[in-house]
Amino acid sequence: MAKDLFNLKEYGIVTFKSTSQALKAERVLKEASADFLVIPTPRQISASCGLAVKVAPENLDYVRSALHDKLVQIEGVYHFTAADGESRLEKLGHD
Repeated sequence: MAKDLFNLKEYGIVTFKSTSQALKAERVLKEASADFLVIPTPRQISASCGLAVKVAPENLDYVRSALHDKLVQIEGVYHFTAADGESRLEKLGHD
């Protein structure tokens, strides 16, 4: 459930090439019944769009696949971890 995503200490982030692609991603993921949140793009990530999608790490492959199948233009895919007062952001790639 999306409300469970608010408190995750580890999650995936998908960024987009434009706001229109982020909005398309939201529609695609709703149709796919994916568990996600639309969030502001974190400051640590330099992206051309101010919106991103947050997902549980175990759902990241499903989300990427659903977006790829519907030709959503992804800017980047990241793994975020917060532990012991420190945060770590790792870029996993892009499509």
